[in-house]
Amino acid sequence: MFNRILFFFFFLIGMVFLAACAAGPERAVPGPGEGYNCANPVATASGQVGGSIDKEGNTCLWKGIPYAAPPVGDLRWKAPEPVRPWGGVRDATRWGNACAQLGMYKFNNHVSAPYSEDCLNLNIWRPRTPGTFPVMVFIHGGGFVLGAAATPMYFGDRLAANGNVIVISINYRLDAFGFLALEELAREDPNHSTGNYGVMDQVAALKWVRDNIAGFGGDPNNVTIFGQSAGGFSVCTLLATPLARGLFQRAIIESGGCEQAGPLEQGFETGRWAARELGCAENNLACLRGKSTGQVLKKLALPFQESFKGKGFRFMIHQDNYVLSGSALSYLRSGNFNNVPLLLGSTRDEFQVWDLLGGKNLKNSEAYAAKVRAVYGPDTEAILKLYPAEDYASPGLAYAGIISDRSIICPMFSAARAASQHQKAVYFYRIDYDETRFRRAIGAMHGAELPFVFQSFDRWPMNFLFSSGDRARAMHLSRIVQNYWAQFARTGDPNPAGRVTWPPFTPDHPETIVFDREINWAGTGKREKCLFWEQFSRTHPSIFAPGQI
Repeated sequence: MFNRILFFFFFLIGMVFLAACAAGPERAVPGPGEGYNCANPVATASGQVGGSIDKEGNTCLWKGIPYAAPPVGDLRWKAPEPVRPWGGVRDATRWGNACAQLGMYKFNNHVSAPYSEDCLNLNIWRPRTPGTFPVMVFIHGGGFVLGAAATPMYFGDRLAANGNVIVISINYRLDAFGFLALEELAREDPNHSTGNYGVMDQVAALKWVRDNIAGFGGDPNNVTIFGQSAGGFSVCTLLATPLARGLFQRAIIESGGCEQAGPLEQGFETGRWAARELGCAENNLACLRGKSTGQVLKKLALPFQESFKGKGFRFMIHQDNYVLSGSALSYLRSGNFNNVPLLLGSTRDEFQVWDLLGGKNLKNSEAYAAKVRAVYGPDTEAILKLYPAEDYASPGLAYAGIISDRSIICPMFSAARAASQHQKAVYFYRIDYDETRFRRAIGAMHGAELPFVFQSFDRWPMNFLFSSGDRARAMHLSRIVQNYWAQFARTGDPNPAGRVTWPPFTPDHPETIVFDREINWAGTGKREKCLFWEQFSRTHPSIFAPGQI
């Protein structure tokens, strides 16, 4: 059972560690009472697509629509190119490829989506009623090394039907394919950009939505981007980058962060190592692009579980002076960002499960203090004062509290503080609900938002976490969460009629709504800790750098 818990945790934090122009030609829309005909072909800028009825969620579904050209061959490690137009009606009833990755997890037999570099596709769910709907674009998590839009726990049918919105999920390049930085790649790029191909994929997907979503019944002037974990880091990057200006009108960050963009020189150092591993000169792009997908993964990819054991992440977002010129947080602090209403937050426990992974080596308070000293050096005493071992059930849980606050919880607090200096519509949440099979081991863990947002308790892999009894108890909270999220997407204010009022977050009044069996409010108990980590982060590497866990 312990191994099953660890597998689920590594999978979930990896998976769940992620508009304003012309529509296609007009077409007939069924009138009131007739419903929406999911079988009608929909025109896009590249050609027509044919979807189907998703009977389980009572929505229309289009799968695997390409939003950019396959980034293969000479297009590997280049900005995404437009899709080549097709004739006739393209079949959009099968999932598109998942982006190339090590494949730590496998799709269950409900979904068949092979791994490939030809993966820049998206999926669309819309209600089966006539009308024009707000659009919600989801960016999956996975530490930028794994994950896929067609994972069952991300299916958008129930959110679309219950929230009366259109839900879109997108794939984007991962790992070395999405975030390799090299000086030669920067020299060949017209904007001298390198190392942010995955982010540029996301921008390309948003441009596709702007230009095409009206044909599916979506409002291109009311687009919300939302993502969890690495998808949340991506949302904050899109808030910051000028490339995404005007492509969305609201943003939701779920257990992400705004400080994960590394210096370009650090990326170049990793890139030079990557070239050596592949047996190529760093300026020989033909050699690098000539390597097979499997060769690149075998030589360069690091299993997610190894990253979380303290080896860091090899390939992340970069400050390349085109996509970003600093951290996303620095953009929020300056006010120079895509300033839209923002909803963000985290789970209560995030990485409590570290107690199972590394806590067994912290047998007493002395071992705990030694671990803190080994990682934090001169800041040890301040950290031990904020996280005394006696305040926790075990030393391992105390250290898990440090990891959770430093990596996710406090970065979310810092982002809310920064954005609220310039935007009145900032709403902060925390998920405390932990009634799962393994509540004592994982608590309200990283990714706990996902089954409530997508109502996916019975879908893989959430069906491993929630028993049938757990699912029945959780449904009430899911309806509430979906209600708030959809209302925010619709208006920029999450407060629907008949629900507990959710006031905005301000620097002086950091209001935090807490989602549990009952809706309540958090005190300011994390404020002192988060202000410490906010100051700490100004001069220290990210927790996702080697040796920081």
